[in-house]
Amino acid sequence: MSFKFCFVYPWATLGGVERVLLNRLIAFNDADLPIEVDLMFLHDSGGAEPLRYALKKMGFGARVIVAPDFTPEVAYDLVFCIDCPQAFELCERRNFRFLAECHTSYIDNRKYLRTLPANCEIVVTPSKLFSDRVRNELGELDAVEVVELRNFVPWDIRCDLNAFYLPGWVGKPILFFGRMDMHKDPIALLDAFSSLDREHPGRFICILCGPSSAEIDIAEEIRMRNLISKVVLLPPVPFNSAGVLLDMVKRKGGVFVSPSKGESFGLSAAEAICTGLPVILSDIEEHRLLVQGYEDRFTYQLGKIKSLAERITDAFDNYEPASEAVLEIRERISSKGFIEDWNILLGKLNLQ
Repeated sequence: MSFKFCFVYPWATLGGVERVLLNRLIAFNDADLPIEVDLMFLHDSGGAEPLRYALKKMGFGARVIVAPDFTPEVAYDLVFCIDCPQAFELCERRNFRFLAECHTSYIDNRKYLRTLPANCEIVVTPSKLFSDRVRNELGELDAVEVVELRNFVPWDIRCDLNAFYLPGWVGKPILFFGRMDMHKDPIALLDAFSSLDREHPGRFICILCGPSSAEIDIAEEIRMRNLISKVVLLPPVPFNSAGVLLDMVKRKGGVFVSPSKGESFGLSAAEAICTGLPVILSDIEEHRLLVQGYEDRFTYQLGKIKSLAERITDAFDNYEPASEAVLEIRERISSKGFIEDWNILLGKLNLQ
């Protein structure tokens, strides 16, 4: 039996949720599942056309829809409302079955889970750790089941990517790949990089890639630290090219750094791991779980710039063992676990 699903998110951006959805489509296609998928956004924040382009390049038939309501002539067997409580009423008006999927690492943005409609069938999160956090926040209000639909990186599925090329870098690259806001904290990396550059002039180059935010004037932060010639500031890359960027950094013998203050999973770090790129991550719970067994090597104490700089130096000094270790870790985050969770979820909802 074939089913039609819709994934609804408030904004189409060049962000992590869109990459999660692309990864799912890759896994669905590889598993040859009898489903149709629409990706719906209530507003376009610059991500709709890049997402359509990525789907076209990959040969997927999923539609990208930007609209304030469902298309009248289309019916869905299930709607995934991803941090989008606005979609609950839309589903109720059309009598669509729906669930709440929570990915936001911002606690204030999870408050909507405390007032879920009675006909919301389930709450889905990207990891057991995040499910436990949501259950704890709901407390006695926990009247709906919370289950995992694990995030993953489809490194185990062959998928052609749209390659792009960067100029040669002088120095070993240290990559930040994410939104430039206070939560993701690229400032911490700039401070650590300033220290590293004083101790090892010319050894490293810092690459910052991702959407800008009103919270941080990143160009001014670079200028204030006299790092203009030593930091490469890149705009968000196309969806198809994220893996290529990470591979370029790996080929240049670089490392990935995430000083994030909070994650629901740590998708960018997981993508780096699956490329074989050594990672240096803040020691928040999600990061520690991601690199479990190698925490002493790949995490540093959140907010401690000296600790971050030391971990980066250690990764470069022991590059091959670090790269081998992340390739062991990536076995935990393949598409196989996601497909297992997907089948369990649909079984719970009698959609198989």
